[in-house]
This record gives sequence, structure tokens and C-alpha cells, in this order.
Amino acid sequence: MNYRILADIVVILHFLFVFFALFGAILAIHWRKLIWIQVPAALWAMAVEFGNLACPLTPVEKWLIEKAGLAAYRGSFVEHHILSVLYPGQLGAGLRAALGLIVLLVNVGIYAGILRRKCKKDLK
Repeated sequence: MNYRILADIVVILHFLFVFFALFGAILAIHWRKLIWIQVPAALWAMAVEFGNLACPLTPVEKWLIEKAGLAAYRGSFVEHHILSVLYPGQLGAGLRAALGLIVLLVNVGIYAGILRRKCKKDLK
């Protein structure tokens, strides 16, 4: 299989993970067992942003891009694929903290709604 295709697959998986970490709690409304996967995913996404950690998918993607004979990008996945479109330039500490906070608030809000529904249902 072509390294470029593999790199593209990793990018797609990476996007899906970011989306799942941010909004996967919505799926937990219907599939409660998914909470056991989604909460760690959200916590990892927060740790990456708050702790300025490298996600293991980023070096895999860069390696595959280089093996395909292309120049790998600098910085993180979020910087290159998401923020470069929304906010051209470097991803500073303040913006990283804001991204981590967004993941936290979205998930807390969704899970609070799930708990509220469960409590209302249990009271009936």
C-alpha cells in the first residue's frame, strides 16, 4: 500500500479521534457503555492540549508522509490541519489552554445533561 494513502488514513483517523473526544459524549446519550471509551479519549485530548504533549498519531502521520517522499509538516496535528485554516500562525500556550478548556466544557455540559436526564427518569 502507498505511504501517502496510509498517511491520509492516519489523518482521517486522527480527525475522527479529535471529533470523538470533543463530541463523543453525545453518542453516550444513546449508548451508555461508550462512556468508558469516550471519557478517556476526552481526558487524553485535554492532557495533550493542557500539557503540550504530542499525540502519538502525529509522528506516525509525519513518518508516513516522509516515506511517501513528501515534506512533513512542522508542529502538531491541530496546528497543521485545523488551526492553520482557522488561525494562521503558531499555536501559543493560551490557544492550547483554550482548546483544552473547550474539550472540557463541551464534555462536562453533555455529561451533565445525561446525568440530569437519568436523575429525572429515576425520580419518576
